[in-house]
Amino acid sequence: MLARIRSFARRFLIVTLIVTGALCGVLAVLFHWCVESAREFLIGFALERDGTTRVILMIAIPAVVFALIAFAIRKLAPRAVGANLARVRMAYNEDPSLVGWRSVLATFFATPLSLGAGAPLGPEGPITVITSGFSAAVARTLGLPRKLVRGMIPVGVAAGIGAIFNAPITGVVFALEEIVGTAERGLLGGVLVGAVAAAVVERMLLGGRALLAAPTSTWNDSRELIGFALLGSLGGIVSGGAIAVTHRLKRAWIGVMPRAELRVALAGALIGAGGLIEPRALGVGYESVSFWLHGGGTVETTSIAFGVKVLLVVVALSAGVLGGSFAPSLFIGTALGAAVGHLAQSTFPAMGIDPKAYAIIGMGAFFAGLLRSPIAAVLIVIEVTRDYDLVLPLMLGVSLAVAISRRISKLSLVEQQMIDEGYVETHVRVEDAMTRDVIVVRLDAMIAELPSTHRFYPVVDDGGQLAGLVSRDAIERADPAARVRDVMTPSPVIAGVREAVADVVARMRIQGADRCPVVDAAGRVVGFLSPADIERAHEEEDFSLFGS
Repeated sequence: MLARIRSFARRFLIVTLIVTGALCGVLAVLFHWCVESAREFLIGFALERDGTTRVILMIAIPAVVFALIAFAIRKLAPRAVGANLARVRMAYNEDPSLVGWRSVLATFFATPLSLGAGAPLGPEGPITVITSGFSAAVARTLGLPRKLVRGMIPVGVAAGIGAIFNAPITGVVFALEEIVGTAERGLLGGVLVGAVAAAVVERMLLGGRALLAAPTSTWNDSRELIGFALLGSLGGIVSGGAIAVTHRLKRAWIGVMPRAELRVALAGALIGAGGLIEPRALGVGYESVSFWLHGGGTVETTSIAFGVKVLLVVVALSAGVLGGSFAPSLFIGTALGAAVGHLAQSTFPAMGIDPKAYAIIGMGAFFAGLLRSPIAAVLIVIEVTRDYDLVLPLMLGVSLAVAISRRISKLSLVEQQMIDEGYVETHVRVEDAMTRDVIVVRLDAMIAELPSTHRFYPVVDDGGQLAGLVSRDAIERADPAARVRDVMTPSPVIAGVREAVADVVARMRIQGADRCPVVDAAGRVVGFLSPADIERAHEEEDFSLFGS
């Protein structure tokens, strides 16, 4: 009897996932149509005018529309304010109400107006709010357990990304990399089902064409790897710099203009003025991306589009204009790659350089540097362009971009937005999650005396105060007659017993650590916080603290 109940429950859940994923696909298609319609009636109308009328409308439409949107959201759906992916991640980590009905409806109706009025952003981040909120609402309506309600959030993310890009594999990987942070087997299956169902609906409604299909690109000379590496490095520099500047400019905006309506109105005027210089920088910009992927443009035109788009995106994100970061990252990366490719082609004509290849690699490099999702970056480029011949140079560019971007800004764009907007879990303390029975070693202990079962051991002085850490690798490499003080290293992160686990985890991410010693007020080691401890807290509290 119990086996039959479990079998029925599994089938019911699978059907729920398929239906929810399909409905998410419908929502994504409708959302895309709303964005296109709003652009035609708003900024598209201004772009068709001439002379003084064009200038006035180009500046006034973004300013007025952005201000009205900010006012309406503040009055009707204040929880819909903030960066989209940061909100979704926090909904998964702690508070599913962040993607409740008000947030979903506000995002669905306000974002197309924002993008239609010329916001230099994209629809993908907002659609993850819509589809993840819808998926969680379906689970709540069906009376599913809270754990499954929470698990439907990444299902919705994968379905939304899979549908709007016609890229189900990317949707799955991005949901795991950006929202969950771990490929838990059960959750992976649900995410796969939702993404595939959404992509099938998109194919039925829109024909399943590649979003940015590009002709096959080539590279025949191994020396071009130098150019690809340079392009990846440039992508890392620009993406890391954009994150850092956006963070500082956001603080400046708030300090000078506390009211959101004034901030976005001024940002709208600046964006409109930028659109007068480079109209392609306004809105989503997939047409321009496709043009460059087909080899179009020149060094001058692509460089101008790249520069203006970067400036406008930083202004928009820092001021709080509604829209996502996916599309602008693809636009910026492709423009950068096309500019470098055309420059290389004109500089080295005998090498037969194909600018299309550089455009594709630039797309993946900037995306990876901005969002720090390298696997998703490689997959999204392959899925949206259907070009499989550049995998190796693409991986080179992506890896360099991520490494360099992280050196400039330790946090990804989403992580920085989470901190800037106060999306930090606070109710689970380190003392409630840490391992108390911790093995410590003395400063003057000999290496030969130490165990080597754990990855790290806290090192303490004669008073029991923390002096550093010694790793198992260091123990195994060291001379058995050496002392601990000779091989230990400082602990990159030290936790206090009363700190919030989430605050400590945020510092771990910055330092690239996944565990740390815990000390009391006197600096004495009283525990150790490891991934297992954090996962245990997740199981007890029914939410993840270590999603990345």
